[in-house]
Amino acid sequence: MPYRVFVRGAAEQDQRPILGEIDTWIKLDFTLRLCKVGTWQLLVKSGTHQESLLQQGRGIVIYQDGVPDPVFSGQIDGFERYWTTEQHTASGSVFVGGTCDNDFAYGHLAFPGVSSPGQDSMAVLPLSQQYRGSDSRPAGGPLGQALWVEADLAMGARALPDRRIAGLSVGANVPIGGSVKDTLRFDVLGALFEKWLKDKRVGYRFVWDHHTRQVELKIFPCRDRSGSVRFSPELGNLRQYTWQLKAPSVTRAIVACQGEGRDRYLWQKIDSEGERQWGIKREQFVDRRDIPLRTGKDGKPELVTKAGSDGFEDIGMNPEGREWTTDLAAKKAALAAADKAVGAAEKALSEAKTDAEKKAAATNLAAAKSLQGTARTQTQAAITAAKPVAVAHYLKAVEDAASAVLKEGEKSGHFQIYPIDTEHCQFGRDYFVGDVVTISADGQEYQDVVKEVNISVEDGGRITSVTPKIGNQGTGEPLNLYKTVWEMKEKLRKLESRM
Repeated sequence: MPYRVFVRGAAEQDQRPILGEIDTWIKLDFTLRLCKVGTWQLLVKSGTHQESLLQQGRGIVIYQDGVPDPVFSGQIDGFERYWTTEQHTASGSVFVGGTCDNDFAYGHLAFPGVSSPGQDSMAVLPLSQQYRGSDSRPAGGPLGQALWVEADLAMGARALPDRRIAGLSVGANVPIGGSVKDTLRFDVLGALFEKWLKDKRVGYRFVWDHHTRQVELKIFPCRDRSGSVRFSPELGNLRQYTWQLKAPSVTRAIVACQGEGRDRYLWQKIDSEGERQWGIKREQFVDRRDIPLRTGKDGKPELVTKAGSDGFEDIGMNPEGREWTTDLAAKKAALAAADKAVGAAEKALSEAKTDAEKKAAATNLAAAKSLQGTARTQTQAAITAAKPVAVAHYLKAVEDAASAVLKEGEKSGHFQIYPIDTEHCQFGRDYFVGDVVTISADGQEYQDVVKEVNISVEDGGRITSVTPKIGNQGTGEPLNLYKTVWEMKEKLRKLESRM
């Protein structure tokens, strides 16, 4: 039998000991997922020793022949009784299932309130004292370190006593991978880790360790096995592959900004390569009246403004609600101070009693108005200088709007592969979830990460199915591999033309 299933006990004295082996089962299915929650399900006969081992609070540990460490471990979280008149008619059978130990990360939140932030002694404040801390907390550093810190604070040695998970070790700090920077506020750790690790060559898994008898956090760099682990029809380890090319549904995005008629600013972005390759032109109109640009007399875009109550053009604020330039902010502040000074001088003049006081007040008022005039001139110049900054911002918004439409309707190429285990290339022994492997088909090679593996064992191990998913193939978010698939098509066409 290629896989062995053991039952581990509930946590006691900070360990999860092995209680026995499930040496007979009807069917075993389990799925490993990179940096996500895997699942498992075991079908056993009712009323047997195997069923009696599988109880609430316990878990399973799965070993693969020839692999020293467990390939999977997880908790029991469900039972389903199964009886029919056709199978197991005497006592029936029961499905027992659950999730892998990565589920621990999805059951804990990143509390924002901490003591000694940014220091080794940093600890999470109790829920009743969260109000003492900040409502959000910065986090970051090397990917491995950031993962370890949050796991340690939520469920490890630095966790609050009632949040710590018995029989779990988050190990030591592993500062590997690129840098990450984020702000946390009661984020689900598992979802947070997914975001941090997306498209990064770093992974993690919680898995039972036979030395410590604990579930341990393993943080690791994705190994590059692309040179030694290859899938291709010629090697006999690729059961099926399919690729698909689709023409773009949009090749020209025409963005229309604020205004009416000939004043309305229009901008177009073209997918020239798509039009050339597929011989089509497909336009789409994008109505963006929220972008305050119009066509100027010279045919170029200019900012739509309105008269302000202060006599200046109102050019609006930037996305952060501030002036478009620091110079404009400074000049407006100086003008406000000058206006205030004029007001004070006018009041002083109206309250003057003697001729000397009136003369002095008049002199001060004249000086204040002179400074006010200078400030107004400088403010107007700063507004004029800030306009190009605002226009550049809105032109970027126009381009982004066009790019989004072209992206949604872009030409696409999808590649689906279905590898199988062979004597020369086996999951667990030669490659694992997180490894980079090579796929070769129709004269084109492509490297990507093994994201998921589904394993099914039936009839006491006589029938085994191992199905890896490489990259985003087989998921709800397939990568657009247009360039790769297009090159496959061209190489295949050239090959067929020579035959």
